[in-house]
Amino acid sequence: MMRRSHVLALLWALTALFYALGLAIARYLGLFRRWDAALMGLVWVVLLVGGGEALGRAFDPHTEAAARRRVLNQAFVFFAVAALEATFLAEQHLLSPTAMLLQLMLAVVAVAWGAPPVHLALSGYGEVPLAAALSLLVPALAFALQAGTWHRLLGMVGMPLFAMALAVALAWDFPNYATHLREERRTLLMRLDWRTALHFHNVAWLTGFLLLALDVALGLPWEIAAPCGIAFLAALMQVWMMWRIGQGARPPWKWLRANALLTLALAVYVLAIGFWRL
Repeated sequence: MMRRSHVLALLWALTALFYALGLAIARYLGLFRRWDAALMGLVWVVLLVGGGEALGRAFDPHTEAAARRRVLNQAFVFFAVAALEATFLAEQHLLSPTAMLLQLMLAVVAVAWGAPPVHLALSGYGEVPLAAALSLLVPALAFALQAGTWHRLLGMVGMPLFAMALAVALAWDFPNYATHLREERRTLLMRLDWRTALHFHNVAWLTGFLLLALDVALGLPWEIAAPCGIAFLAALMQVWMMWRIGQGARPPWKWLRANALLTLALAVYVLAIGFWRL
């Protein structure tokens, strides 16, 4: 099992990519104005992700009592610094009502992820708000810190990426299925059961790219969407590997995880580059 510190580092990197997508959309629309707001917003989101992950570890039933206090202190530091930075952003008049609402929504998801009584991490549905926060709320916050509002492009590219993010969450959970079954840990995979989750994973990937194709019909420039074809080929490989596992093939867990994460990251990256350059 991958160490939590490595998982957190990957989550931070993915968060930064989604944040960059929001900035790229602002630049595409001619609304990118302040690098200082962009950087402070990124630091705020990174702190929030760190605090949410620390809370999840602190209230994990398998965390020892001695370690729980230390991890809770880490969560407190993350959230305290994030609160101070949000106050500074407000004092500098960099937070519009839309940006403040998005910050509140992200903070609720981060706290609810690890803290009782909600404890999304162990609810069996926590991957859904987590995927929504990454693919929809994080880019929207980056955009709102520049434009002060929301734009339909955020939803157009966010919904396909939301479906892909759900697929990645399932792909990362599959190798832990036996352990979670033994520990009676509730995750989305456990809620769906193995075979249903396998089909859901494949449908989510295909749905994500189908929605991107639909976006082109609705006005997304072809020059921005076309490079996602590279990520689509990687997604097809992901679907094929999962199909073979369903047929009884030996699971290449490390490659499955890596390919899922890289496919999503590649899709976000090429979209961000497309918006930034066009």
